[in-house]
Amino acid sequence: MLICWQNGYIWLILLWLCTTTDALCPSYCTCKQDDRGKRKVSCLKGGMTQIPTIEIDASTEVLEIDAQENITNTLTISPIFQQLKRLEEVIIRRSNIHQLGMHSFWGVPTIKFMDFKFNKISSVSDHNFRGLVNLVELNLDHNQISILQSGVFKHLTELRILSLRYNLLAELVPRMFMKLGKLHVLRLSGNSFDELDPEAFKDIPVSSQSIKT
Repeated sequence: MLICWQNGYIWLILLWLCTTTDALCPSYCTCKQDDRGKRKVSCLKGGMTQIPTIEIDASTEVLEIDAQENITNTLTISPIFQQLKRLEEVIIRRSNIHQLGMHSFWGVPTIKFMDFKFNKISSVSDHNFRGLVNLVELNLDHNQISILQSGVFKHLTELRILSLRYNLLAELVPRMFMKLGKLHVLRLSGNSFDELDPEAFKDIPVSSQSIKT
């Protein structure tokens, strides 16, 4: 605001300085706040062969990648998320992912929700989840997982919801849920279990009433 004196009158001159700082956003994605006020990047057109993290603003809280039926993605998961220091949710569906990669999410402890439905993941190991100390929900429905080793989720000590529906699991090995003391919802329907070993569930809280096979 400027105050000027002219011909006996005081003139108030308001100067508006408008500056805009455009947040990074890949050209084939949309970037905006969702209905919860979280900054969300959505890439839903398909045809992706890589995740453009260098083009995604560091303030992004939700990353959603999906594809249309006739235009699929072909993506590889690797340690490329470290610059997204506020990332809370990772949703990557229908992207022909075969593996989650070693230490892919190390350095991003803010992630609380992960959804990898409708991919081609055939196996997971504990090193896939190292560093996800605040993850609350993990969805691996509609993949090709045939076996899970003991302690595979041992780094996910805050996990409350785990969904493994419609995979190729035939058994659950003992201590598979090691260190999942906060797990309350376990979804297993759509697999081919002959029988379930009670030892597999010994680490799940007795109070949990939401195990769904």
